[in-house]
Amino acid sequence: MPSLPLFTAAYLLSLLLFHSQATLPWIWGMAFDTFGGKSLILFAWSAVILLLGIRGGVSEHAAEKLSWFVIGFTMAQLCAGIQTAAHQQAQVPLACNKQTIQSEFQLLEKAFRDNNAQTWLIEHMPRDHAVATKCLVTGARLQTFVETASTYRALQPGEYFRATVRIKSPKAPLQLVGFDVHRHWFANRIAGTAQFKSKLEQQPAQTTLNPLVWMERARLQIAGTIVTALQSHPEQALVLAMVVGDQGLISPEDREMFSATGIAHLVAISGLHITLFAMLAGKLFGALWRRSTRLCLRVPAPLAGSAFGLLFAVLYGLVAGWGVPAQRTVFMLFALFVGQVRGGMQSSWDTFFLALFLTLAFDSWAVLDAGFILSFGAVVVLIFITQGHYHFIKPKHEFIANAVKAQYTVTIGLILPCAMLFNQQSLISPLANALSIPWMSFVSTPLALIGGLTQQPVLLWLAGDSLSLQRDWLVYFNELSWATLPIHNQPWWVNGLVGLGCLILILPRGLIPRWAGVTLIALLVLPPPRPEHHDFWMTLMDVGQGTAIGIQTQNHLLIYDAGPAFNARADSARRVVLPWMAAHGYRRADMFMLSHDDADHSGGAPLLLQKAPPVQFASSIDKQHSLNQLAQTLKSDIAQCHKLKPWTWDGVTFTPIGLDTPAHSNRKLLAKNNQSCVLKVSNTNHSVLLTGDIEAISEMALLTQHGANALRSRVLIVPHHGSKTSSTMPFLQAVRPEYALIQAGWDNQFGHPHRAVIERYEAMGVQWFSTAQNGAMKWRFNHLNFQPDVDDAHALRRRYWHMHESGAKGR
Repeated sequence: MPSLPLFTAAYLLSLLLFHSQATLPWIWGMAFDTFGGKSLILFAWSAVILLLGIRGGVSEHAAEKLSWFVIGFTMAQLCAGIQTAAHQQAQVPLACNKQTIQSEFQLLEKAFRDNNAQTWLIEHMPRDHAVATKCLVTGARLQTFVETASTYRALQPGEYFRATVRIKSPKAPLQLVGFDVHRHWFANRIAGTAQFKSKLEQQPAQTTLNPLVWMERARLQIAGTIVTALQSHPEQALVLAMVVGDQGLISPEDREMFSATGIAHLVAISGLHITLFAMLAGKLFGALWRRSTRLCLRVPAPLAGSAFGLLFAVLYGLVAGWGVPAQRTVFMLFALFVGQVRGGMQSSWDTFFLALFLTLAFDSWAVLDAGFILSFGAVVVLIFITQGHYHFIKPKHEFIANAVKAQYTVTIGLILPCAMLFNQQSLISPLANALSIPWMSFVSTPLALIGGLTQQPVLLWLAGDSLSLQRDWLVYFNELSWATLPIHNQPWWVNGLVGLGCLILILPRGLIPRWAGVTLIALLVLPPPRPEHHDFWMTLMDVGQGTAIGIQTQNHLLIYDAGPAFNARADSARRVVLPWMAAHGYRRADMFMLSHDDADHSGGAPLLLQKAPPVQFASSIDKQHSLNQLAQTLKSDIAQCHKLKPWTWDGVTFTPIGLDTPAHSNRKLLAKNNQSCVLKVSNTNHSVLLTGDIEAISEMALLTQHGANALRSRVLIVPHHGSKTSSTMPFLQAVRPEYALIQAGWDNQFGHPHRAVIERYEAMGVQWFSTAQNGAMKWRFNHLNFQPDVDDAHALRRRYWHMHESGAKGR
């Protein structure tokens, strides 16, 4: 048996196990401190390559096979462990959060963003190494947002500058399900974020021989040409993404459309496009090579063409940003080239495993990337159905049939990954891809690529116009109500059976009945878990400094507030609330209750109303408010929360605790915060009081108007995120909570929760929990059990890249 598949399988398994660890074993930190990173890894790889050269590529005995498996497993642990220890030591410590330092940095990368802004990746490179000892080690990478990027147009990647920056630790909201930004930062070696607090002093230019710096400057030059040439073109963002891989200008709405129609893989740098252009470049170079008899006698024209095509693919991949799809494609082409050099003595599986190994060896964190799963998953499926035989030249009557078969197989093979990663399956994807793949491959991408490389605005405009034509059918497909099938999260055993069903549909006919595969895949539409009658579940989503809560009963859903929205891309509804609803199988809420119109509570409300219009929208805002007008337009009933009557859903009682505020009331009582909707949710053994941003005067008014018994609850959502203006002692004595839950951003600018407030709760013996400390939390209230069940994201999803989570308590 070939050694490479054994080695690579062990390497992959080892990385999966390594990345599932909650903490990094001490041995890797010690190894990094003792030997350093690169030297130990290079020594280990040298030993493995030497052993492979001595032993050959085939393992004949069981002991030898086991040895290669052990070596692959150990190498993955070593490489990932040493690199992780290096990344962890570079992280900005919590104690240095929001510290201001003055030092020297090197610009690594510029990426374009809205309104002529840019995101920069910079590396700390101080001349005085004493600066690096406390908060920033030498080589620590920081990400920063530059609003006035045009001011520093002359600063090129690879150049140095001096600046005063305010640094922040890599600490962000953490949900129970969905995207983990901490993993993204860690995998990309981002040690924290920075904000410029002074003008940049560009240092004298230094001569660089680093080809990666030259390539990054070329990328920036091409990107700048595209942005400038297509300044007013609606497809500017898409052309930029297709040529250099910078997707920063693509609007959230377009991203959703590309995902819903199943063509997101074409929007970024597609492996299909790299392969196509590499083949064309190779064919052209091979044709020129054939014109020289002397050259052909030295190197056969097909081999020379393949080598040039591979070189072109590498350059294209580097220009494209060297993402996982680009890496996979380049390594796959390299593996094919190796097979060609060996005279065809290589199967498709050999090619696959060589490409897989190179990808994992180059990037230990690639295995966690969605692009890795989809890219290699599609290749595995295609190799599986062709049994390793690729027929590049087919009769015309077979070409269409094979193309349809390939599309069908890939679609079936990726059902489970798409369901788990995106909570949806595009039903229109085969048709959308059948139209978009040839159009983008043979029209849009060549125009965009040639226009970008040759700096020709006319070609870039033609590329943009061709994409505008494509948009017409994508918009039509996206508006079809049946185009996308929402899929909620399923237990692991259901996903396993669905995967088996996909395999059955891919296998040749006659082995297992097709209906068995269809039946197993249909398990994806099993009803999601729901509370029993009389029970309710409450999820406090982690939206940073803000509030967003989901309350589930057996057949109903209530959303309380929608979190902040800083802009269209940083909208809590889009990033947190709507994905949470999709993961739990909800198309809309039965009631969306907006406590009050403050940005950290209502920022996500417009988008939530548009994307998932609730049956009823209740709030404390004026009837003529734009949100009420929007809700009415979308056919939602509107209600004033202070006038709502109690109601019961599935045996669970919802009691609005309205505030009576006549016109002559104290002006402070009429303020937005103090008009917050207060809601009590209860069953036999449990009660929860949601309070919005009420302050002391509102707490006393509620106590006076309703009495202590109406407010008494076992669980209290702490008023106003723990502000010192709330949680007065008379109010707490009336509520008598056992648990206090705080939704606040870690180390936020308001100082929430205030230390005096926390001490007040602790003096009463109240257990308190905060999303800043625990991430998102899910509380299950069973009417038969007195003790609630609690899940928190920090405990459930803790991985070694969450190294700062445990240190966030009490800040």
